[in-house]
Amino acid sequence: MLLIFYSGTRISNILYSIVTYLPQEKLGFVIDTSSVIDLSGIQMNLCLRALLNSLMRVKYPKTYRVYNYLKKFGINPYLQFTDLDVAIAIFLTELTSKGQKIGDLLNVIRENFSIDAQITPVSEGFLPITIKTLNKSFPMIDFLQAMPPDKKIQEVTFEGFENKKPNENLKKLANQAEYILLLPNDLVAFHAMLLVPGVKKILKDVPCPIFAIFPIVDHSLLTNDEITILNKLDYLEINSLEFSKNVENLADIIIIDNNQNLYKEQIQNLGFQVYLKDLKIKKKSSSIFSSN
Repeated sequence: MLLIFYSGTRISNILYSIVTYLPQEKLGFVIDTSSVIDLSGIQMNLCLRALLNSLMRVKYPKTYRVYNYLKKFGINPYLQFTDLDVAIAIFLTELTSKGQKIGDLLNVIRENFSIDAQITPVSEGFLPITIKTLNKSFPMIDFLQAMPPDKKIQEVTFEGFENKKPNENLKKLANQAEYILLLPNDLVAFHAMLLVPGVKKILKDVPCPIFAIFPIVDHSLLTNDEITILNKLDYLEINSLEFSKNVENLADIIIIDNNQNLYKEQIQNLGFQVYLKDLKIKKKSSSIFSSN
């Protein structure tokens, strides 16, 4: 099994390529739990939502009635979600609030939509990332969408993480894996995953090789706010060398885009094997496996 640690609110073309060209029964996913929006008490995990929509083999009508009604009432949701996305969010919020485990509930979802891949959250519950400005604190997703007069970032905090634990299935999945791939689409959420006490130890102890992909192939896709947040997390620059420092002693092999070639030697000096790849997959029909 290839076990993929994934973070982000959307499916990157790199991950889409993987789930398209590899059999699902050979895949497992560990998802971030910081990319969550609150819909009046209903929590929608955007990383899970994106992954499920890519893995489902059951066809269903993609209706947007809830979303459109909210727009009609003047509410502008964070993203365009389907009625099924809302139903899954209600299902998970309702039953986890009654003490049921997310792993068991995800298995119910997998069965209903013919998903063969394993899925587990990095930790039970929400991992809050907070952006503090001079006058106010925001959940990170809200901050990136807000237009407050004061958007000067003072601090990025991860409150309560010291009390979190890895999901109880995580160690077992990691030890069963033939390969592990660290594949962030959101570097901040990925940083949060690694802050959960015990996650780094699980990765250090696994017997299999660990690959990591630096996902950013076009800096123009990052906003100034996103760059500032990463700077606060000790990314002096947003490049593959700084990413490699963040997974030092965790990964064995770093995969970087050809345009990051100037950092190859420095990354090797950190003790990694380095592979250059054309990671600019512009069309979802393209495959990372066929890139030169």
